[in-house]
Amino acid sequence: MHFESVAEKHVLTLLEFERINRRYFEMSIAPREAAFYSIDGVGNHVSEFRYLKQQKRAWGYVLVDRQRNNQVVARANIKNRQGNRAEIGYRVAEKECGKGIASRCVLFLIDEAKSMGITTLCAEVMDNNPASEKVLIKSGFNPTLCFYRKYQHQGVLYNSTHFELSL
Repeated sequence: MHFESVAEKHVLTLLEFERINRRYFEMSIAPREAAFYSIDGVGNHVSEFRYLKQQKRAWGYVLVDRQRNNQVVARANIKNRQGNRAEIGYRVAEKECGKGIASRCVLFLIDEAKSMGITTLCAEVMDNNPASEKVLIKSGFNPTLCFYRKYQHQGVLYNSTHFELSL
């Protein structure tokens, strides 16, 4: 498996990844707009990341498995860059969970951020996602803020924790 910058060549495999894992992702994060789950929707998403990369504001990556016809098994993003700070996010296919792929994504993003001169990374995790919290802590992130009942997801209010890592 290896990381690639998200590009037009990934639209179909990324659409498949998002469709197959949609229900799983929506168990712990807000759903995407229905229009996203189409060739145009994912194509626009990829184009937006490519534009933001040119602006040095965001970078999107996919983790592809060569042994499975370059199937996307995870996404990893650096986004919302402001000066030397940026936010990270990642998604791992449901059937790939528990294999260390989320940790691999975070470590990759840390290395990428360092190479870009980013000195602080942050991430936010709702308290219905303890696996993601565990990955961030294992990767050296520290919880810095807790937001009480910040997000409503599937009719339930969740707390959220903001994590930071100085590079």
